[in-house]
Amino acid sequence: MKIAIIGSGLSGLTAAAFLAQKGHEVVVYEQFERAGGVTAPLEKNGYKWDLGQLIIEGLGPNEPLGRILDELEIENVNLEVEDRGYVFPSFEINKPENYQGIKWRIEHLKTLFPEDSNGLDRYWEDYLNFTQLMTYARRMEQRSGIKSFYWKLRLFIKLFASGLFSKKDWSATKLMDYYFSNETLQLIFISIIADFFTPPSKFLGLGIFSLNTEPIYDKRIPKFINKNTEQLYHYNILGGISVMVDAFIDRIEQLGGTIKTNTTITKILIENNKVQGIKDKSGNTFDADVVISSGSAKKLFFELVGKEYFTEEFIKKINDIKLMESVFMVHLGLSPEYDIVKYNHGYTVRYYYLIGTTRELEESINDEREGSYHEGEKGFVVHIPTFHSPNMAPDRNNAMTIYTICPDRLKEGFWEDKKEFYADKLLQYAEKYFPDLRKHIDTQVVITPKNFRERLYVNHHAFGGLAPYIDNPQIPFNTPIEGLWFIGAQSESGGGVNNVMPGAYKTAKSIHDLHS
Repeated sequence: MKIAIIGSGLSGLTAAAFLAQKGHEVVVYEQFERAGGVTAPLEKNGYKWDLGQLIIEGLGPNEPLGRILDELEIENVNLEVEDRGYVFPSFEINKPENYQGIKWRIEHLKTLFPEDSNGLDRYWEDYLNFTQLMTYARRMEQRSGIKSFYWKLRLFIKLFASGLFSKKDWSATKLMDYYFSNETLQLIFISIIADFFTPPSKFLGLGIFSLNTEPIYDKRIPKFINKNTEQLYHYNILGGISVMVDAFIDRIEQLGGTIKTNTTITKILIENNKVQGIKDKSGNTFDADVVISSGSAKKLFFELVGKEYFTEEFIKKINDIKLMESVFMVHLGLSPEYDIVKYNHGYTVRYYYLIGTTRELEESINDEREGSYHEGEKGFVVHIPTFHSPNMAPDRNNAMTIYTICPDRLKEGFWEDKKEFYADKLLQYAEKYFPDLRKHIDTQVVITPKNFRERLYVNHHAFGGLAPYIDNPQIPFNTPIEGLWFIGAQSESGGGVNNVMPGAYKTAKSIHDLHS
């Protein structure tokens, strides 16, 4: 069967590897000069920086993504378990020098917020219950028949017995109010949702447990913290995420698949509501029995296909989806005499949140969605890949990325006109924690939302795809057009490597099963 895959991000590459492994004729089309989408690297003057997800959950052996790599025989992807640090206006959360057990963070927070000690105990109990539920869910998916049913039954029993069922529709705001009275303590658990551009009042509360797995704060915490209660680790890919992209490409080509870069697909050819093939920007056509597309939902359904093929209800669903906004990135090459380890406390990834309450977080996210950019004043993230991969910089230098969330389009002005000004502003805020940083920069590259739109061939850059609003419509993998499938961060899988790879794998398996 001939299969055309539009987009070479990790969702497209995962689908391609699975289908090529099953013997199908697979061609991946990528409009950029290099495969990988947002996980392709940025390189200059011997430096290499990641643009996409910085650390990835579940890549280890017998973890969800690790199993996909194993089943697809993706090799030469070396990993390192990673944790991350957090900085708030009046305190920091750094792992202790000597390991203090699985509850050290909870006990530390009790010393900072003694009035909420009982709430922290309730939170911990529900964290254990939720982690066990997720363990049951993964085992259910890994098995079939009676064994799958067994874990499904245990999952439902646990859901009701734990009391989490009554909280399943709560927002993050309601969940935090249930546990804690102090808004600053609440912020510690929900600050990460700023990356998703979703106000706490619109974010599904139980998702907070997924975003606060304890090994994120200390990689020394064991995987199993109770019987049938398994946490997933987060990982650096040594050499950067593009190493995994290259490993996928090698495997696809080994299996007889093809990757075509610099090939922009402008039309999906349809006859009698069934896919016939695709057409590129130069007018070349390619036959296909199946087309799998990732990327922008609106570009796919409204431009590459056309609204005339869809019902008003489906068109409304596409128009109603809420996407995340973008990021503003400053990539730096630093001279070796700058003591970056000291200033970032040895963390590869560290979050700097410069707001103090959940209300400020809610207001800030809404402001960003309306086109107002905070310029770094309300926070930023620092990533230093040379801590785990010195070869990502020349000599003994360090590569460093500072990024912050921002609107895809500004309420006033244009990104390209202001990017140098905004870069300097972000570095000024960073210098409060990294003194004299600008004096040690030998290479600097600024990436704006406009750059991301051009690189990814989208009209709106959504850093993580769908925004996880409670009521956000989902676009199914299997579309109303026979033979057309939709994967990636704007599909029903949602964004993040830990979501798009399993979603693409599941879709590819469905396609193969349907045609075998």
